[in-house]
Amino acid sequence: MVPPPAPRDFSVGHGLRALIEELEALGIDAERLRRAAGLRSLGGTLTRTQLLAVLRAARELGQDPLLAIRAGKRQRVHHFGVYGFALATSPTFGDAFAFGHKHVQLAGAVLRITFRQEGEQGLVQSWNPNSLGDLLPFVSEFWRASMVTLKGEILGDRFPSTLMRFAYPRPVHWRAYAELFQCPLEFESETMEWHFNAAVFARPCPNASSLTADICRDFCEKLIAGDDGESPLLRELRSYIIGNSGRRCTADEAAAALGLSRRTLFRRLTDEGITFQELLNQTRASLACEYLENTQLTVSEIAERCGFGDEANFRKAFTSWRGATPSAWRKVACE
Repeated sequence: MVPPPAPRDFSVGHGLRALIEELEALGIDAERLRRAAGLRSLGGTLTRTQLLAVLRAARELGQDPLLAIRAGKRQRVHHFGVYGFALATSPTFGDAFAFGHKHVQLAGAVLRITFRQEGEQGLVQSWNPNSLGDLLPFVSEFWRASMVTLKGEILGDRFPSTLMRFAYPRPVHWRAYAELFQCPLEFESETMEWHFNAAVFARPCPNASSLTADICRDFCEKLIAGDDGESPLLRELRSYIIGNSGRRCTADEAAAALGLSRRTLFRRLTDEGITFQELLNQTRASLACEYLENTQLTVSEIAERCGFGDEANFRKAFTSWRGATPSAWRKVACE
């Protein structure tokens, strides 16, 4: 079989938040990781080379054989922003898998990934693993731990892996693999493969909402297309905000993610004729309106998805954005 073209040399850095959190638990902050990777930013768009630089720096800084697996086990839907919500709200796991595979670069894939079904078994294969050299085990552990954890959260149950093959020798901590993946393991294989029970495709997602999934998918498509005419800075910032839509997003965090000081970020935004708060409000307002107009989510649920821990604060903010309460906006929009 001839593998398809590699994913575009583009990533929004999704999945790195869990790795950063695990490093922080070891006393290594994100700024130190950024410097070690030689990047100006850990957020926004990252090329494959940059993403690999982050993973290599994390491995070298962490000096912990279980770092990648522990980081992967930290993954949650909200770590993947709108991409994660698009998966979690899909009608069935099969729908989630199809969209996730189509845009696998949004999950931080650094190898060519293919899928095929053989009878009752699904098979995901990573191509040309030797291109990663000695980084292969770390990347494999982080990727597979992240994906099995994310898929388990989307399903609300353990993902039914049936076999995993790894193109490298069995590591000393292989029992951590067995505990997490709960399936037969084969090391020193000629291929990197992940087999699973394809019957999982028919299972409904517990948080299914077709309209919400459509909204989130549309955001992802626009993010990938990058054809909105905005400057690279504004696009990176919107990507960061969208990627962190499920939690509070501050200017300091955004600046650090883009490898800028707060002062430099504010100066460059001034040159663009917009403030960080205005950009944040625009992005969240657009997302909130989509939810209100096209879903049956409650105002409280929308508040959470837009990064507000308190519904009252969301109502107040939305009223200032649109001149009407969320409920009033929904009523008019749905008439």
